[in-house]
Amino acid sequence: MNESIKRFERYLQRRYGDRSTPKHYVSDMRIFIRHVGDKPPTDVSMKDIDSFMDQQAAQGLSPATMNRRLATLRTFFEFLASEDPDRSWPNPVNWRRHKVKEGETLPRDIPDWAVARLFAAIDDDRDRAIFGLMVGAGLRVGEVVSIRLQDLEAPSSPDGMASLRVQGKGRKERMVWLTPPLYATIQEWLQRRVTSASEHLFLNQHGGPLSEAGVQYRLNQHAERAGLQVTCHQLRHTFARRLAEQEMPIESLSKLLGHAQVQTTQIYTAGANPKLQAAFAQAMSQVEEASQSTVVAQAETSSPSLPNRKQGQADPAELERCLVVFDPLPEWLRTPLCAFLTYRWRNWQPHRAEKQGRGLARLLLRSWKQLLNQQTLHGWADVRRSHLETWLAGRQEAGIAASSQATELGEMLSFLRFAADRNLPVDANLFRVAYPERTEALPRYLTDSEYKRLERVVLSQTADESPAAVRDRAWFFTLAHTGLRLSEMLNLRVGNLDLPTGRLTVRGGKNSRDRVAYLTPVLVEALRAYLPHRDSIADDHLWLDAGCPLRESYIRRCMRDWGELSDVAVTPHRLRHTFATRLINHGLSLESLSKLLGHKNLSMTQRYARIHDATVRSQFQEAMTAIEGIAVSDWPQSQSALADADPSSVYQNVDSV
Repeated sequence: MNESIKRFERYLQRRYGDRSTPKHYVSDMRIFIRHVGDKPPTDVSMKDIDSFMDQQAAQGLSPATMNRRLATLRTFFEFLASEDPDRSWPNPVNWRRHKVKEGETLPRDIPDWAVARLFAAIDDDRDRAIFGLMVGAGLRVGEVVSIRLQDLEAPSSPDGMASLRVQGKGRKERMVWLTPPLYATIQEWLQRRVTSASEHLFLNQHGGPLSEAGVQYRLNQHAERAGLQVTCHQLRHTFARRLAEQEMPIESLSKLLGHAQVQTTQIYTAGANPKLQAAFAQAMSQVEEASQSTVVAQAETSSPSLPNRKQGQADPAELERCLVVFDPLPEWLRTPLCAFLTYRWRNWQPHRAEKQGRGLARLLLRSWKQLLNQQTLHGWADVRRSHLETWLAGRQEAGIAASSQATELGEMLSFLRFAADRNLPVDANLFRVAYPERTEALPRYLTDSEYKRLERVVLSQTADESPAAVRDRAWFFTLAHTGLRLSEMLNLRVGNLDLPTGRLTVRGGKNSRDRVAYLTPVLVEALRAYLPHRDSIADDHLWLDAGCPLRESYIRRCMRDWGELSDVAVTPHRLRHTFATRLINHGLSLESLSKLLGHKNLSMTQRYARIHDATVRSQFQEAMTAIEGIAVSDWPQSQSALADADPSSVYQNVDSV
């Protein structure tokens, strides 16, 4: 295979000679060889790819990294197939089978207070100019180090903008503009720049051009002094976010960033939605006026430090403890079940992986035990559709709710599809088992009076201003005023907060979907009261109890106690339903609410929010008032009126239509 990789590298050098693509692709191939050995490429099978992806997952690599390496393998085998087009040789990479679900992530920008703190720590004119071009003009690190003196053009007037010619990815040139303050920063560096044979704008200590690694090293030094963790690309994301917040047209922003497709620019600006923030603020202000609630805590705190963006990795020992559950099952069933759970484990958040894995393992174990007790099964060839239907009927007779039956059947079919994709002899008829019918339940929201009673109890129970009290008040209002799921709230990090702009970044929500939530004044004050009391430890979890992350059981116990005192049946998820219902009845659109809740489609949001009859009546009255204001002569005539009219006039009306 080594000889094939050499040919592949030469091909990449011809096609992407001035880019880093060949280096990364060849590196990925070397990693693959270390795993499978130097076997002939034609001997590599789908099982080899399975084994490689499992190994990558066990190392805790991100889905994006795993999929990038998978894309490298697929490109490699397609290249070899193109060398002999008449030969029948299927690519061992099956994208549907091997791809890891990545979710939807928000851009990794940094808040404005962090930018200010970073530049306050930079005391070098050259470095201020370098990082100023990233955050003030959106340049990539590679674009910055390749700038030459002749690429910079001075402004035509003292208060005008300078222009800079930039060569970006794929040798695409573009023009960017520099504001007077940014141009002045570059001029300060030019006055200190030593005379050199190199035409590069930025030089190292030896008078030669800077390297990308050298720039990142300098940024790490400055960021460490500022108490931050920042990358060069985060500064570029921050540039895009700032312009998007000023509602710059995305087509123009795309040109400034050097993107070939607007879809790429949308990734950079996903977290910037000023219209959504304004709509949320307006709706929540009406909600707060209606409830007339206040938070008694008043405290100021400095902006927190940015933590490492990586949210941790699940402990491999946790997976092993979950896999042991399948030990009582026969080998033909146990092996694919273990592989299935390992596959699903990749896509779960580390802090939730053990709980979700344990729950899924127990569900599948219980389901298959029931099937094995009801039927004589010695292998996959014995599993029939009628067996699944008998098992499902037994769950119904046992009084299991239709929603729970649907969940169990869904997980069972997911496992069967997984087994079928791995060439196990799974009967196709198994996938024709019908899901049980279930009724649509109304949203489980609290009425206004119930919420007011609950809030009064929470404020009274947390009024002593002790560290635990201000913390509990803060997490309660976080749930009540953002609609976060409990798991999302517990997974918050200090760096997810941006109090000056009233933003909260939710990383790794359900289905790995990132989103932005907005903070109400009440919630901001509650968080400012809590942060000074938070333990100063290396752990960057927002919610701490005696130096450890706050537990889900503690939240549920507090909610239960507060609910009993206020005579309200409340859970964290019921607060999410209440948040949705209150906002939609105070004018927030369904589309905006869907974004705030992190839903993929509007139908899911409709299940969470119920429009009150009074709201429908008010909206209907407003619409009818507008309709009734139309002059009668402008109304379309009824068919009966047309029939009584002169026939010629009828035809005239038809012709006009």
